[in-house]
Amino acid sequence: MTTLHTHPHAEFDRFPQLLDSLAQEFGHDGILSIAERFIEAERADFHWDGRLAEMNLGAYESLDGEDEVFESVAIIGYFRSRYYVAACVVDAGRHVRWMLHLRHFDSFENAVQAFLAGGG
Repeated sequence: MTTLHTHPHAEFDRFPQLLDSLAQEFGHDGILSIAERFIEAERADFHWDGRLAEMNLGAYESLDGEDEVFESVAIIGYFRSRYYVAACVVDAGRHVRWMLHLRHFDSFENAVQAFLAGGG
């Protein structure tokens, strides 16, 4: 008898959904390449939407002269069967504007340590 174990955070992984929706729209040929282009173009949004937790890091001053208020936020999440920790900049409505950096981890424990250290 074979026992199938599902990873505890797999339900948060948006990658399978992305592949399904892209395959419906574009077909299965070259689907991974198509997915890579979408991920590259929307990297901050994919990671922000897939976060398991977030931690406010403080105000973020924009250097481009915008009058809008931004905040730096550390996030931890699960995407493409790996944990990640990132630092993002969000606006007053909590919409992600930029992702400052992103690190991937093979274990939840290592990701949590980086997250608790401020996203780095």
